[in-house]
Parts: sequence; C-alpha cells; structure tokens
Amino acid sequence: MPRLVLLAFLVSSNLIGAPAMARSQVHMWTDKAGVTHLDDAPAPSRRSAVPKASATHKESNWWERRSDAPPDEIDRAAQYYNIPAELVRAVIAVESAGDAGAVSSKGALGLMQLMPGTAGEMYVQDPVDPRQNISGGTRYLRQLANQFGGDMMLVLAAYNAGPEAVRKYHGVPPFDETRQYVRKVMARYYELKRQAQKQKLARAESGP
Repeated sequence: MPRLVLLAFLVSSNLIGAPAMARSQVHMWTDKAGVTHLDDAPAPSRRSAVPKASATHKESNWWERRSDAPPDEIDRAAQYYNIPAELVRAVIAVESAGDAGAVSSKGALGLMQLMPGTAGEMYVQDPVDPRQNISGGTRYLRQLANQFGGDMMLVLAAYNAGPEAVRKYHGVPPFDETRQYVRKVMARYYELKRQAQKQKLARAESGP
C-alpha cells in the first residue's frame, strides 16, 4: 500500500487556532492549575476558574493498561500516519474505553468504533482485530486531517458526525452528541499531553 502524502497536522504545538473555536462556538481556556477546559461558555472569572483537585487528577491511561489496545500498535500507527499518539489514545478511550469487541447501537465496531463502510474504505478486513482497527482508525483521522487542514476540532467532529455534516455547517455541527464528543476527546488529549510532558521532564531530571 503506498504511503499517504502526509500534510502537517499541527499548525502549532497546541494544534488549535482561535478561528476554529470561533466557528464552532466552543471556548477553550486553561485555569491556574494548568487544566484545559472546553465548553460552550467562555472562561469564568479567575476566582471560580480552578476546579477541585479531586476532579482533575485521575489515574492515567487506566483503560490502556487493562484493555485490548496494544500501546506499540498505537505508537506505530500514529507515527506512520503522522497523527499525535495522544490523539489516537484519546479517541480510543472515549470511543470504546479499550474494548476491542465493542459494538455501538449504530453498528460501529472495535477500539476506534469504525462503521463497516469506513472500515472497508480504510482497508480493514477484521474491525475487531486491535491492530487492524487502530491502523484503520488512525488512517481515517489522517484522511480527515487532510480534508480539514489539520484543524483538530473539525477532524474530531467529522470523525463523530461525518465530514459532510462539518462541511454543511461550516464547523462543528450543532449536535449535542458531537459537541460533547469533541470536548471529551480534547480534554483526554490534553490530559495525555500533560502526562507525557511530566514524564519527559522526570526522565531529563533523572539523567541517562
């Protein structure tokens, strides 16, 4: 299979620009605790912006440690399709919580909840096979990233509601399910990014 031409997914290290948020009417801000929030409403006042610690510190990657999602396969697919590994992990966590045999009421299958038609277009022969599902789902994210200029919010909206819905509404569609989905995946993505940064700093401090 020829390798896809990879367009730059990131406009910056933070992935999202202000115009995309304006189009979708989803606001993003970071509070004093360093926690990134996404909501329909703008940032609250500084006095109320910091959530309780119990709500922001969760066990990291709990689903991956006891799930059917092989970490090596995630990293391999992410590198091949030039998609952040944290994004793939976030999609898997929200879509199936790492259950390779998950089947939705609409018929979506596997770790990344691929619809049968999408699975076929992504060359996935067995949607419940973890390796094939991760590869197909990540390839689909790459395809959507190419279509929507690497705008992560639009990519996730298209992953949930379909690319035609995103084009129709010129942004994140006004569907509660889709908006909640985008918020959940983005929140998990930034959580994973923070964890990765902490681990990187810890390794640097510990030395070779």
